[in-house]
Amino acid sequence: MVQRIEKIELSTNFPIGPVNVYLVFGEKLTLIDAGIQTEQAWNELIAGLRLFGLTVQDIEQIVLTHHHNDHMGLLQWILEKNPVPVYAHKDTETYLADEAYMKWSGEFFDRLFVEFGLTEEVAEKWAYRKRDRDVLAGLKIEKGLQEGDGIPGLPGWEVIETKGHSQDHISLYHAGEQIFICGDHVIDDIHVGIFLDAPLPGEQRAKPLIQYIANLKKCLKLPIKITYSGHGPDIYDISRFIHAQFERTEYRVQRVKNVLEKGNATGLDIVKKMYPERYKKGLITFVFEIISVLDLLMERNEIFAEKQNGVYVYSLI
Repeated sequence: MVQRIEKIELSTNFPIGPVNVYLVFGEKLTLIDAGIQTEQAWNELIAGLRLFGLTVQDIEQIVLTHHHNDHMGLLQWILEKNPVPVYAHKDTETYLADEAYMKWSGEFFDRLFVEFGLTEEVAEKWAYRKRDRDVLAGLKIEKGLQEGDGIPGLPGWEVIETKGHSQDHISLYHAGEQIFICGDHVIDDIHVGIFLDAPLPGEQRAKPLIQYIANLKKCLKLPIKITYSGHGPDIYDISRFIHAQFERTEYRVQRVKNVLEKGNATGLDIVKKMYPERYKKGLITFVFEIISVLDLLMERNEIFAEKQNGVYVYSLI
């Protein structure tokens, strides 16, 4: 059966612009992702559905690629009108609805940000934003998905774990028609952000840039004709964009090394030297980026870290 997939663009207040949600007309009409929770995005979703002769009540199930609020924000409003099953990564429910995890997440980031070089006041301000922004209390995922799983109501589709942008990021792949729905794993001509999630209790913090590179390489092995991304236009040559991501990563790696060639530095020192005019407006985005690059350099044994007065100081080997 030829897959029918329709895109609806929903506005966001982020620099990246609109987010794409998708309707997959399988055995069950499936909405992939759910936009950001604003009246404008809600009205755009209603209007987009209407173009295909549909309403919210016609949606039979929802699949989330990851838990970021521009991809799950309208979920609550949709479910209030139409309580359909929701499918997502096996850890998504914890990231969105577990109050104990939210508390632990804040404590984890508070400590991480201080070790990076932020003041205690600034660290605390940013550490609890997930708790204050991304909670969906009472959310129940119908089934937690992981690598290789099929999706009920969507025969022929399988889950590809694509961690890196988030720790619950999944993509959907249809081998028969070589279709890839990839959330924020690959975006047309844009450097994909690498964000940190607090580890689940008892686990070590993931190194998301290292994961991301590995998962991009995994996707290079898949025969893919068309990629439907979470932002921007459809992609018809995903390998070109994957290799562009590798190049952007190496560019940032070299910039960090250039800073360290001039002397030892904390993570915050590196951010300030790389983004002197921009870092205050996008501080935590840059913090996550540099932590991830430092992880990669540590993995490559190109730098070492020494803790001084509670803050890590990095040096070239």
